Amino acid sequence: MRYGRYEIVQEVGKGAMGVVYRAHDPQIDRTVALKVLRQDRVTSEDLVQRFLKEAKAIGRLSHPNIVTVYDVGHDQGTIYIAMEFLEGTPLNEIIKQGNVSLDTIIDLGTQMAGAVDYAHSKGIVHRDIKPTNIIVKADGQVKITDFGIARIEDPSATQQTQAGEILGTPVYMSPEQVMGKTVDGRSDLYSLGVILYELGTGTRPFGGNNLAAIFRAITQDVPADPITVNPSLPQSLSDLVIKSLDKNPEKRFQTGKAMATALKRCIASQGTSEVPAQPEERPRSRMPLLLGLAIIVLVAVGAVSYSLFSGPRPENNKPSDLAVSAQALLKVQSAPAGAQVYVDGVFKGKSPLNLELPLGKHEVRMNLPDHYEWEAQLQLREAGETPLFVRLIPMEANNP
Repeated sequence: MRYGRYEIVQEVGKGAMGVVYRAHDPQIDRTVALKVLRQDRVTSEDLVQRFLKEAKAIGRLSHPNIVTVYDVGHDQGTIYIAMEFLEGTPLNEIIKQGNVSLDTIIDLGTQMAGAVDYAHSKGIVHRDIKPTNIIVKADGQVKITDFGIARIEDPSATQQTQAGEILGTPVYMSPEQVMGKTVDGRSDLYSLGVILYELGTGTRPFGGNNLAAIFRAITQDVPADPITVNPSLPQSLSDLVIKSLDKNPEKRFQTGKAMATALKRCIASQGTSEVPAQPEERPRSRMPLLLGLAIIVLVAVGAVSYSLFSGPRPENNKPSDLAVSAQALLKVQSAPAGAQVYVDGVFKGKSPLNLELPLGKHEVRMNLPDHYEWEAQLQLREAGETPLFVRLIPMEANNP
């Protein structure tokens, strides 16, 4: 099979919008990663524009720590992007292995901060910084991938994301992103802070059994200082991470360059040391809710990642036979009611409705005449009820 001049070798990943293939470019005898927009998405102009926006976003970037885009084209009734094929280890696997040295933490953090600082200088906010979107090559070089939901700061551009829609992976999202507020580069730096916390302690600063609990923790809880979770960490690094996780963007690092500089200072007076992961629970304290938990749950409970460049993901390993047989009850509501609900491409009925679904990842889509289409990937991890409330935005709402 071919797309343009590219010969497909094998499929390497799938996402909500596209499929990623390992492909060969015979013109220059080079292996590439070919991201192809799914055929069923071509019918949606909004999603086509989002796909093309990704190509435009990363095509504008030329940095050693950001994946390189080679080509964009049309073939077989769809769109494709040819980019650098990366061979290395996803950062989530490195975190899982634990025992990351202080030198490595500082080096990885400095490279990541420098890369996002460069992207921000070009007017691009990634909005989905997470370990599975970061590849570490054998020589230690970091490569940030998947600018699929990057927001290009262009005042003249039409809004591609419906009002109130939240994109990103919940655990690594900033408080302002969770609440559907406008985000800037400081949101990416917050996500880097979460990753540094995880690298240094083996745990995440916030968590929960469901999306609503995760969002509550991100917007209300104060994380334990990393050094109290892992005393092997230097105080300077612990302080840096806590600064990165401040709920007020004004109190975080304002640029990736400033964050990278601070990271280098952390090791200036420290010897190389091993930082063993500490898996125990972290104490939390609560802060007053910023905008009201009810609003957060209503708007944000359906938030998911539109990640496309996905290699092997250890957290999605095949569940046990018991987990496969378990069912979750997805309670779907929308405002207005009566939206058509599709799960994994199959029409299930109109909202409100209750759906029994097997545990795992499901693609949920809602359509209502004269309203913007809503879609998300929902990870059902536990049996029991999972509420999903979606406020559909009328098309005329964005018109002058």
